[in-house]
This record gives sequence, structure tokens and C-alpha cells, in this order.
Amino acid sequence: MYRFYQWAAFFYIYCICGWIWESSYVSVCERRLVNRGFLHGPVIPLYGSGAVAMLFLALPVKENLALTYIVGVVGATLLELATGWAMEAVFKVKYWDYSKQKIQFRGYICLSSSLFWGFLTIALVRWLHGPIERFILRQPDWTVMAATGLFTAGFCVDLYISAKEALDLRKALVALERLRDEIEEAQRQLEKRVAESRRQASEHLEQALARLYEQKEIRLGELHLAHRRLRRRHPTASVGRLESLLTEIRRKRE
Repeated sequence: MYRFYQWAAFFYIYCICGWIWESSYVSVCERRLVNRGFLHGPVIPLYGSGAVAMLFLALPVKENLALTYIVGVVGATLLELATGWAMEAVFKVKYWDYSKQKIQFRGYICLSSSLFWGFLTIALVRWLHGPIERFILRQPDWTVMAATGLFTAGFCVDLYISAKEALDLRKALVALERLRDEIEEAQRQLEKRVAESRRQASEHLEQALARLYEQKEIRLGELHLAHRRLRRRHPTASVGRLESLLTEIRRKRE
């Protein structure tokens, strides 16, 4: 099998290839240039890790077409499911969403995508990987190690910056969600006090509710730039229960 730095080289090559494919596809669909991916650079780690995993699993059985296809479908689907779930759990954003597909599971995976991964795995091990493999293996070891070292340094910096931005967005979303719950509770208390005809308490709650609405407007403004950046790079991304609040941002800012 390959050495570690050769695996790393394959990883980065397929990260770039995945970015080219997905950015081109989404740009055509959106009719504008879209820089796809969680990171700022021209890489999508899901494609790199998926390709490396598929190569590791499928190369030993590449002569068996049916088994290669099954390995591709199952392996890539599990990777996509785990990655999608983990990213939403950490960042509270679903960076891709298959919810509109007929056969899907919680928006993380869908049947059409899984079937596509199987065909892509066959193409990868039968035709695509050969030229890339020959190119990497022809290079001196020090050249591959130096190149992967530079890519790794840039990758780590990009990952840190992108993760920090995503966590800042998550923090703002959590704060806005908490604020929304406080507003709803204040409204319930106000309705209850009004029903009990306690005017003074009602006036106090009305003032508290007004302050909460002011805080909500501030939070919506803070989310505006982050929301626009998210939509530019991930047109299909969703944020679950907070999607209605982000819709409100678009309505206010357009």
C-alpha cells in the first residue's frame, strides 16, 4: 500500500477535485460563482476523506464490479451521514440538505446521492485514480513530503479560521434562540397578567418585552453578514428551527 505522505497527497488532490466539481455544479445551478465548501480555500475535505476511504476499501476488490459498487455506496453514505450529523451538532448548521429528495434520512443522506457514490467509486478505482497514482509515485519522496507539508500548514490555518467563524455564527444563533424563548415567555406572562387585570405588573412586563424586542433587532443585525456569507457558499444550507429567523433577516435587509 501507499506511504502516509502519499495518502496525504491523494487526500489533497481529491479535496481540490471535489471542490472544482461541486463549485462548478452549484455555480451552474445558481447561475453565479459559488465557492463551495466549509473552508475558504479551494478544497472540500469530505471529498478527500471519502476518496481516501473508498480507495482503501475498494482497491482490494476493484476486479469485482458489484462489490466495488456496494463498498462505494455503503462507505460513502456512512461517511456523509456521520459528517453531516457531526457538523450540525457542532455548528448548528446543516451544510447540505437532502430533505426535498423523495427518499432521504433527516436531510443528511438520500438514495440518489448514495447511488451516485457507488458509480463514482467504480470510476475512481477503475479509471480516475490510475493517472493520479502514477503522477505521485513518479515524484521524489522529498518533493511529495514537502508539498503535503505546505498544504497541511495552509489547511490547518484555513480550518482554524473557518471553524472560528462557524462557531461565532453558532454562538449568535444560540443567543437569538434563547432570546426568542424569553420573548415568548414574556408574552405568555403578559397575557396572563392582563387576564388577571393587574395593570401595574402588565406595564412592567410590557417594558421588559420591549427591551427584549430591541435586543432581538440587534441580534438580527449581527447575524446579517454571517447569514449572507453562509448562503453564498451553501445555498441549500439550513439551520433547523432558526430558519424562520434567518428568513426574517432576508426580509428586513432586502
